[in-house]
Amino acid sequence: MATGGPDRFHIVCTDGDEGDRSRIVPAIRQRLDDAGITLDWHNGEPKDDAEWLRRIGDAQGVLVYWAIPDSVLRAAPRLRVISWVGTGVSTFVNLDLATERGIAVCNTPGYGNTAVAEHAVGLMFALARNTVAMHNVVANSGWPREDVRGFELAGKTVGIVGLGGIGTRVAQLCSAIGMRVIAWTRNPNDERLRTAGATYATLDELATRSDIVSLHLLATPDTEGIVSPAFLRQMKPTAFLVNTARGELIDDPALIDALRDGRIAGAALDVFVPEPLPADHPYRTLPNVILTPHVGYRTPEASERTVRIAIENLIDFATGNPRNVVNQVDLRAAGST
Repeated sequence: MATGGPDRFHIVCTDGDEGDRSRIVPAIRQRLDDAGITLDWHNGEPKDDAEWLRRIGDAQGVLVYWAIPDSVLRAAPRLRVISWVGTGVSTFVNLDLATERGIAVCNTPGYGNTAVAEHAVGLMFALARNTVAMHNVVANSGWPREDVRGFELAGKTVGIVGLGGIGTRVAQLCSAIGMRVIAWTRNPNDERLRTAGATYATLDELATRSDIVSLHLLATPDTEGIVSPAFLRQMKPTAFLVNTARGELIDDPALIDALRDGRIAGAALDVFVPEPLPADHPYRTLPNVILTPHVGYRTPEASERTVRIAIENLIDFATGNPRNVVNQVDLRAAGST
């Protein structure tokens, strides 16, 4: 195992992917060298704590793809910063424990904005034109030119729930194809709405006015079940729901009832509780639902972007300019060895 020596900041990828290493590390090698940083790279998840600790060694920083065990967090001797590949880091790293130990934890915000936004808009097109239903009929020797009809998205109203990076990109794409865009966000301001090309609406107004509702919120105690029975009752019977954010945002029994009863026209869902979706889940049986297996963020471009950001987080920390830190730790010592 290579180590950094007394004057070099040493980082380790504990559980990476060889394809990422071969594509990304050479492109960033000069930045590592200029910053006096050494990097070791290991592929695949360690089999036990001993393997985790062997791989980490005396590293000050680690690049982590999956979950790092609490026992490893407690035992890693010199660890000062963890950079996790993705945004939902709290599911994979114990932030309270890391904070207690003075370890900064970083994530990679924004890496999947384009990928998830394009997936959401693609699902809107599929709903509007009955793409999946038509494919299934044609694949089974049918020719449903008269039986299956759709509608144009241009001129329709899309309601964006959550106007962060992904929601803003969805709003921009929808505006570009001629949709009217309204949006609800917990912290509305004119600049954010202007960037998105959206008009602010309350949640009640959004539910009532939208032809398509698209969800782009984090899962928090405040947002859990935000698509509630009351919200669904306010939606048009011709409206559709798209969720590429988190399954926790939807009251599933209420949505299932609304879909079965025809109180809304349909839904396209990429995220669920639990995942994988159980084989006997009612969503699998509903003809007015399109399902994808939590793949909105999974493109080669997004995958490369998130690993690059994660490595850059470690370089920035090592050089005294920490960024994307999600826990409350003393960062004044960042960059010292």
